Amino acid sequence: MSGTIYVRPQGGSYLASVAELPGCVARGATRDEAVASVRRALPEYVALLARHGVSSEHWRGLDPATFEVRDYTADEGFAEDFRPLEEHELRDFLHQMEGSRAALLALVRGLSSEEAERKPTPDTWSVREALEHIAQTEATLVGRLEKWPDEVGSLQAVHRMAFQRFSILEPKDTMLDHRIWGQRWSVRRVMRRILEHEREHMEHIKEIMAALGARRAPE
Repeated sequence: MSGTIYVRPQGGSYLASVAELPGCVARGATRDEAVASVRRALPEYVALLARHGVSSEHWRGLDPATFEVRDYTADEGFAEDFRPLEEHELRDFLHQMEGSRAALLALVRGLSSEEAERKPTPDTWSVREALEHIAQTEATLVGRLEKWPDEVGSLQAVHRMAFQRFSILEPKDTMLDHRIWGQRWSVRRVMRRILEHEREHMEHIKEIMAALGARRAPE
């Protein structure tokens, strides 16, 4: 079974993605290095998913050596991403999500807070920064499903996630008082910032709508 590799420049290097196997990506200093890396990465990625309970039958026939290589256009995305989604593909995606997250958690499990905060060099990320970036980007991408403002499923899903996180805090968790990137944080400070941030942007949205002459419902 053949497939397609899409390549794009990113951050001074190149990123190659396998269209038929979402999540299978690799980086290289040059375009050719990225392509060679993702060809090697495909069987490793399939094996990783299998180790975490994800069926790999759909991808076992893929031969990365035969894949066509194309340049990625950000505005258009992968051509394969715009065909109708079959029911089994949604199930496969959900299983991949769970398998990929299990692999990520296994990777960082056992790190101390100090290790998660530490940067290899001043110009690189810490493990904590990488994990926060994953969480923030996931919320942003889920928002791409919505036709704002009529459909707010993603907005509410993130809200429910945050609400649940606070609702399951144990008494000992509420005593949190630690420093992240030099700033002191507590549960109360996070709670305050969530409420203040939403209020700030409510006022921001009012200003945008007023500037556009848009009508809004009374509060």
